[in-house]
Amino acid sequence: MDVASEATSIETLGTLIKSGVNCRRLSERPRLHAKVYIFGTSSAVITSANLTGSAFDSNIEVGVEVNADQVNQLAAWFDTLWEKAVPLTLADLSELRSSTALLRAEFVKLKKKTKAKWQAPERHKPSDGLSDSLLELFSNAKQYFVCNTNRRYDEPTDTGVYALEEDMHNRGFAAAWENFKFPPHMEKVKRGDAIFMFAKGIGIIGIGIAKGGYKKLTRNDLGRIRKGNTLEWHVPVLQWLAWTDEAGACEWKEAPPFTFWDVTEAQYADFRGRVKNHFLCDT
Repeated sequence: MDVASEATSIETLGTLIKSGVNCRRLSERPRLHAKVYIFGTSSAVITSANLTGSAFDSNIEVGVEVNADQVNQLAAWFDTLWEKAVPLTLADLSELRSSTALLRAEFVKLKKKTKAKWQAPERHKPSDGLSDSLLELFSNAKQYFVCNTNRRYDEPTDTGVYALEEDMHNRGFAAAWENFKFPPHMEKVKRGDAIFMFAKGIGIIGIGIAKGGYKKLTRNDLGRIRKGNTLEWHVPVLQWLAWTDEAGACEWKEAPPFTFWDVTEAQYADFRGRVKNHFLCDT
């Protein structure tokens, strides 16, 4: 259920492992629920906060910093758990992704059903950084754009994610490569515009806020994510307000076969409304 509800992120664990971080898992009870951050031998923090954007940006959390003597005790406690734990591999994550696919899809449906049946009175509605940010984006964005994540020319990793999508998510930009259709659409992007990330055959998997206008990268420029002689176009993203996998995507079968295009006009109003309702119900 942790994986199904995305309390545990398979994608994030995969990124850590591929970056060389040694990850382990405790497969026996009792369940590990503690959040402890140890910094060398000099400092540690014990807190209610998970290592997530929501915990650090929008939730009400509490934590305390402990002194050097207590750090040693915490390190010894951690080492005991570490010895009991077994290595977590990319193969384990791939199996988790496959075995929880149906459960994740059912969880998304359940969240939508629950949201539809119960709405808190507006004056009592809790503040939620992610929901408020999405609402603000849909209320204030002057332009909306869709960027194709280029799955057609990409291969999934061992954990089932796509390398180009993962790079765009982790590095904070939407990208395209010449020659793609309608470069003038990307040239219109301004700070504060909405960027929808579209995975072919799946639908909208991410929503971000444009940090500014586009940038062109030549074959020798640093920061490219794809090798080649073509120009690489980047739109910097200030923040991803939503990012999900196939189970949580907003389906869009009628999507035109373009790489980057403007969906601001009235003819796309129903589509924008569908994306808004889908992701706001999921937050």
